[in-house]
Order: sequence, then structure tokens, then C-alpha cells
Amino acid sequence: MLRILRALACGAVLAACAACAGPKEAEPVAPPPAAAVAPVNPTAEQQACAEKLGKPVEFTNSFGMRFRLIPPGEFIMGSADGQPDETPHRVRITKPFYIGVTEVTRAQWEAVTGKQHSAFFPGPDVPVNFVAYDMAEHFIAVLNKKEKAAYRMPTEAEWEYAARACTTSRYYTGDAPADLDRAAWHLGNAGDALHPVAQKEANAFGLYDMLGNAWEWCSDFYDKDYYRASPVDDPTGPKLSLYGYRVVRGGSIYFGADFCRCAHRDYYQDSRTDKHFGFRVVLPVPAAAPAAK
Repeated sequence: MLRILRALACGAVLAACAACAGPKEAEPVAPPPAAAVAPVNPTAEQQACAEKLGKPVEFTNSFGMRFRLIPPGEFIMGSADGQPDETPHRVRITKPFYIGVTEVTRAQWEAVTGKQHSAFFPGPDVPVNFVAYDMAEHFIAVLNKKEKAAYRMPTEAEWEYAARACTTSRYYTGDAPADLDRAAWHLGNAGDALHPVAQKEANAFGLYDMLGNAWEWCSDFYDKDYYRASPVDDPTGPKLSLYGYRVVRGGSIYFGADFCRCAHRDYYQDSRTDKHFGFRVVLPVPAAAPAAK
């Protein structure tokens, strides 16, 4: 069974979420590699990258979706203190990209599609929920057609890089439970409901709800051993996965602190969904045209 399904079955005892994650494998987790180079000042790096590209740090599209620029950089993906599938390894994000400031909201979904998707946890600024991976892809296809753009789902590496915003702690606000409370709606404070986005503290890149509230789909298929063979530059995950498992990130309102770590990985069949599953959107920065000869 998936770690997610095991955790949901725990019900009221989910506060002991580490126990809900199932037994760990016997093999030891590899020690972290040498420190990678990441922007020392994320905000300054964003501004410098924007100036170099001649683009804004933040923009709002025609449907009211806000996006922040994420500059290239290197970081250590994973955690030596987490699950066996979180093997620490160096990753280099070589291309800047824009990512949604928040999870896609109910109002944004309805503005793009012209349809109501779910009435569970109502409110225009609540993350749209009950979203399977293919539903998110359909939303993006409609958005691209209407905006004549190339939006897509984030890769798992892009997601973690954007979520960490150059931090190395469990949560982008620190390591303590109180630090998670500042950043996320989770099992301990959500009251069994999704909350409007952008009520908690943003990370240094200006992104909200990267942790908690709704799980977020990534484009990668899931493989527990992928980190051990992952390329350094712009990894996109394995080509296939058993049962169509896709990576989900960030934790949710039904999961405790361990599931809301920046490094925590989980997975779900791409055809399935639940009332605490949502997503956010990425827009690649177009490559500059080659100089005329």
C-alpha cells in the first residue's frame, strides 16, 4: 500500500505520522554529498535573474494566476534523515522558470475551464481539490490554448528547489514544529479542512503553501531508487512507473509534520485523486534566440 493510504487509515493517530509511514528499509541512507552551490540571497538572485532576462520577478496572467521567477542554481535534493527514497544528491537547475505563487485555486480553475470541479471545501481562494493528474494536465492544456503559452506541471526537482528557496532545514521556515505552523496547514492545525491560499508565511522566493494544505502533483513518475541514479542537471524522473505512480509533494491537511518536510516524497496513481489533492503550475522561461551571424 502507498504511504499515503497507510497514513489515511491511521485516522486519529496520524499525529504519530512517522509510524504511519511504514517500516524503513534495512539499507542505510547515503550520507549527503558535498554542499552544492545555491543562491545566498534568493530575493536578490530573483531580481538579478529578472534584470538579465528583461522579465519581471512576478507577473499575473489573464486568469489572475500569479507567478514568481525562480533563478537557476544548485542544491542538495533529499534528506539523510528522511525515508530511504530520499537519498541526498546534488541537483543543478540550469534554466529559470516561473512557478505559481499559490496552488491553483477553485476560482482560477473555474475561470480557465468555465466549469465547477468540486464543491468539497468551498471558497474561491481554496485550492481546487479532487484533482487527478490527468485532470491537472487537461486544465493546463486549456490554459495553454487560451493564453497561447507553454505552461506545464513542475518536475519533482523544480518543486523541491522552489520549495526550499535555498534553505536546508526540514521546512523552509526552520526545523521545529512551530516553524511548520508558520508555513503550513497540516494535521495539527488545519481543523480537517483546506484553507484559502496565502494565509501562511511565504518562503524566500515568495511562494505560499508549498508545504501543507493540498498535496501537489509533479510531472515525474515515481521510483524509490531514482535518486541513486538521477542526473545532476534538470532531472525529470524515470520514464515509466509501476501502476502509473506519480510523485506528489508538500503534504496536506491530513498529514503530520514528517510528511510536510521539503524533502518528503510520496506517490499516487495518476488516475486517482482525493479531497486533499491539488497542484500548481510552471511556465518555462523561453530560451533566448541565437545571435544573428
